Amino acid sequence: MRRFFAAAPVSSALSSSTLFLTAILGSLLTAPGARAEQELIVSAGKGLGDALIQQESISGADMAGINYSYLFSEYRGGAGNWQWWAQGSYSHMRLDYRGEQQRQNIFELKPVLRWYPQQEAFGIFAEAGVGVAYLTNKDFGDIHLTTKPNFALHFAGGYRMRNGYTLSLRYSHFSNAYTNTPNPGFDFASLNGHFHF
Repeated sequence: MRRFFAAAPVSSALSSSTLFLTAILGSLLTAPGARAEQELIVSAGKGLGDALIQQESISGADMAGINYSYLFSEYRGGAGNWQWWAQGSYSHMRLDYRGEQQRQNIFELKPVLRWYPQQEAFGIFAEAGVGVAYLTNKDFGDIHLTTKPNFALHFAGGYRMRNGYTLSLRYSHFSNAYTNTPNPGFDFASLNGHFHF
């Protein structure tokens, strides 16, 4: 379970990742049916233990963050409403570790796919995002990262009300995808308030 990503050489993995993200963002920019909807997302959460992908616990860590999302494309079909968003995020974490205050800053950029089971973009939804991140510190609690640049992955579920206000719960994971070893992973969970404009 912890070997979530396959091993790959650093240069080829990063160049493949860059090409993949460029292709996705390029297709989003030229996608038909886009409307200019944006979100400001405010997040609060906690570090996680080693129950999922992460190998060590940072469950004592507090997290706060802000995200900006832009809707590039929307498709309404028989399987519901599908939306592509581009998202930039900043998260700040702090942890009292062995009597010392530690801090971690995380910068992310990723495309996000959001799905509503009904035709309209209201009610429950699920989303997933995959992109790149930069963590400012390799050491945080019992976790020692081998790289500051990492891949970013998140899964979320939420509910959007008719007035546009949205709440979601998100699981975020950061990893070097075995482009370097070891690859302990870095996880947190957050509750998010989305403000549409």
